[in-house]
Amino acid sequence: MTEQSSNSVQQLCELLDQYVVAVQSGDETARRALRLTHPEVSSWADSLDWLDELAVDRRPAMSRLLPTVSFPTPSSSSSMLAEPQGSSQAQAVEVGSPTGGSSNQFGKYELLEEAGRGGMGVVYRARQTDLNRTVALKMILASRLASGEDVRRFQQEARAAAGIRHPHIVAIHEVGQVNGQHFFTMDFVVGESLAKILQRGPLPAERATRYIGAVARAVEFLHGQGIVHRDLKPSNILIDERDQPLVTDFGLAKFFQDDAGATQTGLILGTPSYMAPEQARGQSSLVSPRTDVYGLGAVLYELLTGQPPFREDSQLSTILQVLEGEPTPPTLIDKRLPRELERICLRALEKSPDDRYPTAVALADDLDRFLREEPLAIPAVGMRQQLQRWMRRQPALSSHSAGILAMAAIVGVNYLVQRPGWALFSEIMSVMAIWLAASMGFQILLDQPRRAAMARLGWAIVDTTLLTVLLYLSGPPLGPLVIGYPLLIAASGLWFRVRLVYLTTALSLVGYGLLNLLIADPSQPLHYRLIFAAGLTITGIVVAYPIERIRALSQYFKRRTEV
Repeated sequence: MTEQSSNSVQQLCELLDQYVVAVQSGDETARRALRLTHPEVSSWADSLDWLDELAVDRRPAMSRLLPTVSFPTPSSSSSMLAEPQGSSQAQAVEVGSPTGGSSNQFGKYELLEEAGRGGMGVVYRARQTDLNRTVALKMILASRLASGEDVRRFQQEARAAAGIRHPHIVAIHEVGQVNGQHFFTMDFVVGESLAKILQRGPLPAERATRYIGAVARAVEFLHGQGIVHRDLKPSNILIDERDQPLVTDFGLAKFFQDDAGATQTGLILGTPSYMAPEQARGQSSLVSPRTDVYGLGAVLYELLTGQPPFREDSQLSTILQVLEGEPTPPTLIDKRLPRELERICLRALEKSPDDRYPTAVALADDLDRFLREEPLAIPAVGMRQQLQRWMRRQPALSSHSAGILAMAAIVGVNYLVQRPGWALFSEIMSVMAIWLAASMGFQILLDQPRRAAMARLGWAIVDTTLLTVLLYLSGPPLGPLVIGYPLLIAASGLWFRVRLVYLTTALSLVGYGLLNLLIADPSQPLHYRLIFAAGLTITGIVVAYPIERIRALSQYFKRRTEV
């Protein structure tokens, strides 16, 4: 098979994959668009459509197709399990009536309206006809063509919540299937999710504390049943008519006392902005109740500040921040927030599980102490811990500062030993002082999202320029500091911006070229210089290539997640 035909097959597979997703979600617009823009998929799409129709009705009368029922847009006062995603227009779903009832009959349930839609399930407000009560009915979003893994995770969610009775956990009523369509029913909660409430802005500190305290005690109850939720986030916490929070959506729950239910090591599950570092690493064996403590801290952080602890322009960058970064202290975002509440929040968000609250109830107890204006159980943060947090929060500035101060110390020792002259020493130290001051200024700009791109660009220009100036002042021969150019190229890769890597590479080549023009160094033959310049170029390519591939993969999985 030629490379061209292989690419065509791969493209066709991707298009068919998109078509299957459109079939599963009932998106007729996407199906028509794919047929119009890519006629080559039409014959394959016909086959998929026939399979879809056959899968809908498994009764003997196979030629009888089930009707399509359109539900009205859910009212803003009702929310259940998942925030609606995508279009706000009426959603359509094919449902069957095994009993021969009305077209929106699903077994003994009458489907009234679509209440929410998530990555795996769709939720309806329904009436249970035999008991004449309103419930929330959840089905697998892709139930007609669902994979075994989809069904397993769906049943795991029902298993995790079934039998659990707690005032702050949504109760499960029934688990079953109708015509092969898996479903379960639960309490229908009239109210809003915290994600919906957050669209109007951060919550008052006292209200946020009360919500998370109640949720933490509900999560502690789950832990007592051997369940770790693993996906605590604002959209999975509902606020009912009594202004009480309820935990829902156990789709990623793990039975940490049941080895058979363990997730495969290396599989990353969860929402990047709210997942704990051990989740982000795919270390399922390390997932424990303290993983949920992190999730509670992340939700509390967003309730107080209006933004999650980490949210970058791609899932990859967000996960890297979860692994390596430090959230901005809430009081730097809103100076009115109490310092004690900030201490509670940041303790729950510690990177190491051992440094977090040991249990969810310990977190809830400290939140209660805050409300009662009593001293917290956690000790005050020491200088070492503050320094560690600052270094994680501002890695670029901390690494620049460490490097510049190390060079200054070396220059100072050299001056004391060799006495090269006060004028040269003061010039070099002045350049380093300017470099340090510029780094601090760029860090301030970097902390402002609108100016972050400009800050990265300016920082790269200043780094290469000032390194060139230092090398020029040092005079011939070019000493070991010339290694700074490839180091700057490698460091630019930590931003995960391909263009920035290439810019730093180009600036390094220009700087090195200027040095060779301005400083005559007879000890280095021309081919030595050309080899070094070629090495700089290769370094830039080697650093940029994996970044480009990783970012492409990140965008691909982001699109797959959003479908």
